Amino acid sequence: MGFLSFTAWQFALAGAICAAGPIIIHLLNRRRFKVIEWAAMDFLREAMQRNRRIMQIRDILLLVLRTAAVLLFGLALAQPFFATREEEFNDRQPLHAVIVVDNSLSMAYEALDGNLLAKAKDRARQLIDKLPAGSKMSIIPACGGRDYTLDPYETKENALEALDKIEIVDRSASLVRAVNEAKRASEAAPELAKRIVFISDQQQLNWRDLRGASDGGLRGSDMLKDLPAMQVVDVAPAEWENTWIADLRVQDGLADIETPTTVIVQVEHRGSSARRDVEVTLAMGDTVLGQKTVTIEPGLGGKEVDFEFIFNALPQLPEPDKPVFVPLRASLTPDRLAADDHRHLAVPVVASLPVVFVDQYGADGEDLIQGRIGETRPLRKLLAPKTSRTDAPRQLVKVRHIPLADLTQDVLSDARLVVMAGIQDPGDSVPLLMQYVQQGGRLVIAAGAAFDPSAWNDAAWLDGAGILPLPLAREPIGEVPEAAGDSLQVFHLSFDSLAGEDYFQVASVGEPELRDLYAEPFFFKAVEVLAEAETLDRLRAADEKRLADELAIVATAHQRRSELAAKQGRGELSPAERQQLESDDAKLREIRPQWLTWAASAERLSDAGELILPDDPAQRARMLQTLALQRQPKVLATFEGDKRSPYLVSRPMGRGEVIFSASGLASSWSTLATTNAIVAYDRILRSQMQRTLPERNFAARERLTLPLASDEPNLTVSLARPGHKEPDEPLDVGYLGGSSASGAERGVTVTNLLTRGVYRVVASRTVASADPQFAADRPVWEVPLVVSGDASESDLSPLARDNFDQLAANANLRWIGPAEDISLAGVAIHGQTSWWWLALAVFLILLAEMAVLAWPSVRPQEAIAT
Repeated sequence: MGFLSFTAWQFALAGAICAAGPIIIHLLNRRRFKVIEWAAMDFLREAMQRNRRIMQIRDILLLVLRTAAVLLFGLALAQPFFATREEEFNDRQPLHAVIVVDNSLSMAYEALDGNLLAKAKDRARQLIDKLPAGSKMSIIPACGGRDYTLDPYETKENALEALDKIEIVDRSASLVRAVNEAKRASEAAPELAKRIVFISDQQQLNWRDLRGASDGGLRGSDMLKDLPAMQVVDVAPAEWENTWIADLRVQDGLADIETPTTVIVQVEHRGSSARRDVEVTLAMGDTVLGQKTVTIEPGLGGKEVDFEFIFNALPQLPEPDKPVFVPLRASLTPDRLAADDHRHLAVPVVASLPVVFVDQYGADGEDLIQGRIGETRPLRKLLAPKTSRTDAPRQLVKVRHIPLADLTQDVLSDARLVVMAGIQDPGDSVPLLMQYVQQGGRLVIAAGAAFDPSAWNDAAWLDGAGILPLPLAREPIGEVPEAAGDSLQVFHLSFDSLAGEDYFQVASVGEPELRDLYAEPFFFKAVEVLAEAETLDRLRAADEKRLADELAIVATAHQRRSELAAKQGRGELSPAERQQLESDDAKLREIRPQWLTWAASAERLSDAGELILPDDPAQRARMLQTLALQRQPKVLATFEGDKRSPYLVSRPMGRGEVIFSASGLASSWSTLATTNAIVAYDRILRSQMQRTLPERNFAARERLTLPLASDEPNLTVSLARPGHKEPDEPLDVGYLGGSSASGAERGVTVTNLLTRGVYRVVASRTVASADPQFAADRPVWEVPLVVSGDASESDLSPLARDNFDQLAANANLRWIGPAEDISLAGVAIHGQTSWWWLALAVFLILLAEMAVLAWPSVRPQEAIAT
């Protein structure tokens, strides 16, 4: 049984509408006249009665011919064809083959007869060779790639050439993405029957979008109901095992040039046998920093290998508040999947990052001899242990120790981190600190000393619009020893609450040692943080309303500025319009402040643009709900006890983050500062500072925009891809956002960051200088961009055939095993050339119309009886 389809149905619809025109005109012209009997007309009426019947027949015939001509002409332009149900393969019937080839990292796995990508290409070549003459072919890399198109190829030679160009990329394949790409490719050549084939190693990871996220249950049947017919070709090896580097990280997020930095290499293994004597190497360029040998037992197992290194012998040392990014490379003894046996990391090496410490005394009021110890002192010693050299440029941080009264915008304008502890009442500092956090600043608040939870709650909660992550109870928990006397209460941290947080992990330290470490500090007094579900629900609703109001203001201001941009450029703004723009700018500065010096460049490097609320109410509500959930507070650690009162709470605010500690640091609120558990704060503070630095480590992506320094206008920028020692790919320098207006920033766009490794963006001057330091061929700067894919792609566990049958139960999917042939049978298309016959029919109708019109002039004249 077949059904009618059109290559361009719009022409068929237009033809039908136009064909109705003559009929409508004919009906409108059938006017009714009043009949008046007149004897003189009877003779004339009898004479013309016969001619009148002939004219009516001619008019009806012309109406039919003209209507048919217009209708058939529209059908011819629409190129109709007929699709029938599945038929056997007909080698004389052209097809449109959509071939999706998995080019994910796992396809580089080497078997005895080559890697899996080569096997997939062989299966694709066999399919292309079998296609009938006149067929079209779409060749699609499932994970993307350079210079590929969804347009079908007209010849087998061009298709094979495109197939050969497919390369391995550092991405994971997805069946849903493959299907979406195949659907888009199928929109071309609708007159040809489709044969969609997905050739892959069928990892379980490829099907992750169709599997239950919580309990591992299968939920893909509903998602696959509307998918086109597709053959899933399996090229997985019969036996496999793999060892890979799952992660490469700096324990504290960043490094300095004075203290040892711990670098952690996470090695994973999956297979039936142990992997013995695996050599793990850490290198910086050609310099080997360390080597260690590990053995991983059978099954799913992993090892953390840590190295220590001091970054004090770099070619370029960091300047104050200007980090240097040093690429590291971790590698292990190669196996059959060598592509994941190495991983890279751009380590930020920093010096003298500005950090503001605000406590009850400040630098001038603190006196150790008299016991006037600021509550932030333990954290200052952690980050700047050499207190006599607080201004030394080689230290990790530049300490600014001030009382609350000295906190100003100038003090915060370049600060990477603000630590407040032991402050009784934040007072009027809350709006300033809120602006700081909204721009991307990091704020850590700790209780202790004279901290008053009631005053803080009134000044800094503000129903979620302040700097407190959550509201505080009016009365604290417990009391300091000197005030408690015999009623002293001691409580501890709950290890179960913090065991899953990275902040509290230490390299090469197991759970028993960690449990002992965090059992050391005693807590006597703490602030009670109210984290009930009802409080969180109210906060989420308030955040949704605040976000809706803010985004509406931003959208209105941007739209108005866009509408008045032309008039503003010509200087034709009226006073009212100029005043309105100034008012809009004031509102934008209030909700989007921009005085934090380092935040603007970090924001520009990100891919996220200004959010725009959808017009659809349901979509708008979902978007606001998602954004509000992203801002929800997170409890990082709790105290022991029935109430499990939170000890550490974090909350994203704007582009920054606030962390609140419910107890003291240096005062008698706890003994934390006298124990090794204080190291957790070192991890927290360093991680917070690291998040304020420019991002240089990325997942594989299609494009990345990098801003250029505004004080270097004459630059040529080029790119060196992994494996290239010299930059050999020029990059176009343009204005970000496509505008060259005053204040617009220049930058470059790097494309096809799809291969694992280090990409180097190098800028050189275009104008020579007499000073050798500023020679034209001398690089002005060099930025490393490190690309690494998802480590889960290295788990080669295949999808079981039983699971596939469950997933494809209600879908038109067919599994093709290694020994099975790809079938070309399926839905057939007929009548692709019917448009030619329709065009011929239109031509014949036009000839018939001409004949009808010419007939009265050639027929013999008859005598009219008188």
